[in-house]
Amino acid sequence: LDNIQMKAIEKAVTEKILVITGSPGTGKSTILNFVIKIFEKENKSVLLGAPTGRASKRLYEATGKEAKTIHRLLNYNPKLNKFIKNEKNPIDADMVIIDEASMLDIRLMRNLLLAIKPQTGVIFVGDVDQLPAVGPGNVLSEIIGSDIVPVIELQKIYRQEGESLIIYNAHKVRDGQFPYIGKPKNNDFFFIEKNEPEEVVDLILNLLTQRIPKSFNYNPLYDVQVIVPTNKGIVGVNNLNSRIQDILNFNSQKVVRGSVQYRLNDKVMQLKNNYEKDV
Repeated sequence: LDNIQMKAIEKAVTEKILVITGSPGTGKSTILNFVIKIFEKENKSVLLGAPTGRASKRLYEATGKEAKTIHRLLNYNPKLNKFIKNEKNPIDADMVIIDEASMLDIRLMRNLLLAIKPQTGVIFVGDVDQLPAVGPGNVLSEIIGSDIVPVIELQKIYRQEGESLIIYNAHKVRDGQFPYIGKPKNNDFFFIEKNEPEEVVDLILNLLTQRIPKSFNYNPLYDVQVIVPTNKGIVGVNNLNSRIQDILNFNSQKVVRGSVQYRLNDKVMQLKNNYEKDV
């Protein structure tokens, strides 16, 4: 641990509220694991939460401790459309840790804070450069800029340092610099230049079905995700999805909606949280 990380741990156990912010790989999870161990050693209870089901699962993977969506922490009742945990029925914990706090909107933050007892500590963890809230309010950024709440900003990259070009280039792009696209130093970041849209599509299909599965033993359907910036055009989402579907999913059971054909076992993207199913 460096001095900044030690300071973060010290403030986490002495302050009632703390913000820990930093880019991927800067050691946020390491700090949380130390804080959790300290509280558990003193027989104090810690609850972990995040705004989405996916984020709560990542938090569990990083700490090995149960993590819930904030809606589950607050016992959201969809039938009544209200939180059961509130000012009169607060969360029972000595410490509440909220990860991916940049995704918190002002309404969810208000309900969360109302349900936290005055003697309970709170740590908000996040990266202001990552996903903002879908709802109103840029809460994490405003808290950091308020100069009221203690903030620990982590800057040094630890995870995959010297190994991964992904994190290295993510930081370069964030800082307004051009990413490194030279000869790959390892097998995790490549830049392949193509000028014609059809060439790009053919390359993507070849990478997806041949080169990546053979090189990394990945399943093209379950282990690989193709991401493009636009919906329309030859290299857009609509055309690529159709081309990939024809190659990877031959299922004859299908449903047609407008110009889109959905087949059984197609991958889909869920765009809205379902708090009853915790996804």
